[in-house]
Amino acid sequence: MCTLFLCFVAISWLLGNIDCNCDRYVDVAIIGAGPSGTYSAYRLRNQKLTIEVFEYLNRVGGRLYSTTLPDAPDLPIELGGMVFLPSIHKRVFKVVNEIGLDYKSYLGGIGNLSSIRYYLRGINRNYVDTFLYTYHLREEEKKADNLVKYLLQKLTGNDGTNLTQETLLNLKTYDGRYLYTVPFDEALSLVASDEAKNFIVDSSMLSSLVWLNGSLYLWESLLQARDERHTLTLNRRLMSINTTSINTTSSELYRLEFKHTQTTDVGTTELESKEFVCAKQVILAITKFALSQLDWHPLRDSRVQDAIHAVRNVQAQKVFLTFPTDWWMSKAAYPSLSIISDRPFNYFVYWGQSQVSGHYVTLASYVDEEQAHFLHELNGQGPVINGSTPGLHRVTQCLLDHLLEELAKAFNIDRTLIPEPISSISQYWSTYPFGGSWVVWKNGYRYDDVISTVQRPSLTDNVFYVGADHSTGENPGWTEGAFEAADRVIEKYFL
Repeated sequence: MCTLFLCFVAISWLLGNIDCNCDRYVDVAIIGAGPSGTYSAYRLRNQKLTIEVFEYLNRVGGRLYSTTLPDAPDLPIELGGMVFLPSIHKRVFKVVNEIGLDYKSYLGGIGNLSSIRYYLRGINRNYVDTFLYTYHLREEEKKADNLVKYLLQKLTGNDGTNLTQETLLNLKTYDGRYLYTVPFDEALSLVASDEAKNFIVDSSMLSSLVWLNGSLYLWESLLQARDERHTLTLNRRLMSINTTSINTTSSELYRLEFKHTQTTDVGTTELESKEFVCAKQVILAITKFALSQLDWHPLRDSRVQDAIHAVRNVQAQKVFLTFPTDWWMSKAAYPSLSIISDRPFNYFVYWGQSQVSGHYVTLASYVDEEQAHFLHELNGQGPVINGSTPGLHRVTQCLLDHLLEELAKAFNIDRTLIPEPISSISQYWSTYPFGGSWVVWKNGYRYDDVISTVQRPSLTDNVFYVGADHSTGENPGWTEGAFEAADRVIEKYFL
C-alpha cells in the first residue's frame, strides 16, 4: 500500500495533478487592475460569476495614474495616459458615457494649433512658419495640406482616409513590399526629403484630444459597477500557474501562486508571504513585461515567446511643476500655452490654475525614448528639491536646473525670470510590472497572427491574455487597445 501510494503521489506531481490546497476558490481570476482588467470585470458583471481581481500595486489604473499636488488639490494630474479621441476610441467613449464620467475638450495645450509654439532647431515659431521656413522642404511637400497623408499616398496609393485594420495589413509600398514589414524611417526615405523626415519626427504631436477629468475615476467606477460576487485584492504578484483538480470531481482548476507585496514611497517590493487561489478560468490583464516573467509552461513555447516579443517597450517620463505665476505667458517673448521642441523636454503644456491656491500647474516635460533615459539619469543625481514628491516620484535639482534652462531658451526668456517651482512630481515607467510607458510593434509582424497566438497561449487551457500591449495598430499606446483586447476574449470565450 505504501509503495502504491508513493507511486500515485509521484505521478500526480509529474502531471501537475496535485490536490488543490488553495486558500479560496473563484470562477474567474483576473490578474491586473489596469484598464483591461477592470474592463474585463465590468464586462462580466452580469454573468453571475465569482470573480476576484488581483493587482500588484496598492491602486487600480495601471499605466493610467491620476494624482494631485499638495498646493493644487483641485487639479488632477495624469502621470500616465491622459486623453482619448472620441471619434476613434469608441469603446472608451461608450464606457465613459455609460458610467457617467466627466470629460472635456483638451484645448488648452496640445490639440489646438493656435495655442502652440514650436521650438525647433533653436527657433521659436508658430506651426505654419515652422513648416514653411524652419525646414527646407520640397515645393510639393510645402503645398501638402497634410504632409503625412501626402507621403502615405505617394508611398502606397492610399492617403489613410477610412483606413481599416484589414486594409492597413494589406497596404504595399510602390516597390511591392507590405508596409508593416518596412521600418518607418526606411519607408519615409522612399518618398520624403530628408527635411520632411526631420520635420515629421521633430514636430510629432497629438491632436484633436479630449481629456478625461481624472482617469483614475474611470477604473474605480468600472470596479464599482460590479456584481457583489466580485472582489478586488491589492498588493499581490502572480508568480506561477499550475493545473490541478478537485479529487471529488473531474473539474480542472488553476492553482495560482501569489506573493504578497508592499507599496511605499520608494516603490513596491515583494514579501516572503504567499497565498494560493484556485480558479476555473484565468484572465491575464497584464503587460508584455509582466507576462514574459510569469511561470506558466505554455508561455515557454517558442511560438508564444516570439509572439510575446513582437512588441517592444517604449520608455517615457513626465515632470509636473507648479509655479506662483504664469511666466510662460506674462514674461516670455513668445507667450504660449504649449510648446513642442526637439530639445530634451519635448512638450511643455499649461495644465491649469488651482482655485485653492492660485498656483499654476504645468506639465513641464513629457519625453520618450532617448530623451526619457537622459532625464531619468539626471533625476538620479543631486539633492531632491524643496516641494518635491518623495521616493520614485522625486524631482532632483539636476533635473530641475536642466528643464528650466531649456524652457528659458524655448520661450526666449531670461532664466532668472522663471520662479522656482512650489511643488513637483515625476514619473518613469520602467519598473515591474510595466517595463515601459507603452509598446510599439516591431517590423515584420502581422498583429492579427500575433494576437491569435497570445490571447490563448494554450488551446487546451482556459487561461486568456487581454493585455493592451498586444492590440491592433496604434492601439497599444491607448486605453482603447486594452478594451479591444478584453472585448475580443470576453465575447469569444465568456459570453
